Amino acid sequence: MNIVLIYRMIHAAFALITLFFITTFLTPIEQGWYYAFLSFAALIHLFDFGLSSALVHIGAIEFSSFKWGVKGNVDNDSSNIYQNLINIAFHKYLILGFWFFISIFPFGILYFSENPTSEQFQWLIPWFILCLSSLLYLLCFPFLSLIEGSGNIIEIYYVKIIQLVFGSIFCWLFIYHNHPLYASSMMFLFIALISFFWILIFRPKNIPKKILIKKEFNWHKISNFKNKVGFTYLGLYLLTQIYTPIIFYLKDPSIAGKYGLTLAIANMLGLLSGSWMAFNIPKMTKAVTNKNLDIFFVIFKNSFFQSTTFLLVSIFITIFIYTIIDGFYLTDRLLGFFDFTGVLFIILMTHIITSFVVFFRCFKSEPLVFWHIFLTIITLLLGIIIIVNFSITYLIICILFSQVFLFLPISFSKWHNFKKNLAK
Repeated sequence: MNIVLIYRMIHAAFALITLFFITTFLTPIEQGWYYAFLSFAALIHLFDFGLSSALVHIGAIEFSSFKWGVKGNVDNDSSNIYQNLINIAFHKYLILGFWFFISIFPFGILYFSENPTSEQFQWLIPWFILCLSSLLYLLCFPFLSLIEGSGNIIEIYYVKIIQLVFGSIFCWLFIYHNHPLYASSMMFLFIALISFFWILIFRPKNIPKKILIKKEFNWHKISNFKNKVGFTYLGLYLLTQIYTPIIFYLKDPSIAGKYGLTLAIANMLGLLSGSWMAFNIPKMTKAVTNKNLDIFFVIFKNSFFQSTTFLLVSIFITIFIYTIIDGFYLTDRLLGFFDFTGVLFIILMTHIITSFVVFFRCFKSEPLVFWHIFLTIITLLLGIIIIVNFSITYLIICILFSQVFLFLPISFSKWHNFKKNLAK
């Protein structure tokens, strides 16, 4: 079975257990604080700015003529090009981690201290731990991305499964003992700790020893690509994820908690459905690199069909379950039925649009960058106005409208024209 799908199925099962702990042991306000913390931690992906995704693709290209040896040694790489790529990437992430911490930590202090409910929580130490854990998590990206890009997907996802198990168990323990803000950092902390021991024990030769050496690899060919990937990710992040802290600040922590929990369920379905694409990215990238376009199109079409079918079926099953349990305590912690359904279809649209992005990215192309940023900024500005003056329902309608009538047609048009140019 697809190891990525296995990982994401375990992730989904654990997410349901986390959902149980949150709705059973936390108050609505605590739930809001928990998801506000997680939303800020997710900002590490903005500081990453697409570099990890670019490294997966670059790793697949650069490793096409190499093989892994013992303890992380790269066979047939006499000039240490691949290890040097790991060294440079780690140095870049050290800098990114530094800027992340010195900007997000003080900003969070100002942000959370202004909330009327802040006096109910001892939040400063958990906030420090979350920022530190997120920084350490960020430092894992070069290893996880480049080794995954090299084709060692099974190894990487076994590591991720172990990280998930330990991070989730400790998250549940802290929620159970009524420390939800400490719980928010557990996943990041254990990803960092287990990654450290994995590299130390199984891949000691991949530990960066000369971090500043740059002469064997041209970093500029990554920089341009990763910036385009970063802007694309920024657009996707601002389209959905950013609204939890905005609602927390402008509305109420309990409403932010409902939106955050609803989005978490929708993201879980999106994560599961994305398994087929994620598993085949290295294969598709290598097919393009070797000019085997027929193989690429077969893999892409199969991945898209399987993932989209799975997501559609999952959405309708989830809606059906919601109608059955509606009126019980669980749905009181979620958005109302129509808002809940709307968020699920936002994730469906996001999945389709992201599939186009993956297609382009295999060719190291990002033709949707400008449109993603432009349309997202407009949607975000309208969204803030709506949050201040109207209900969350109108925010969800606004996001869906922009996806269906703007993002999707533009993405399809760019994809169609790109395919025509390939055929010439």
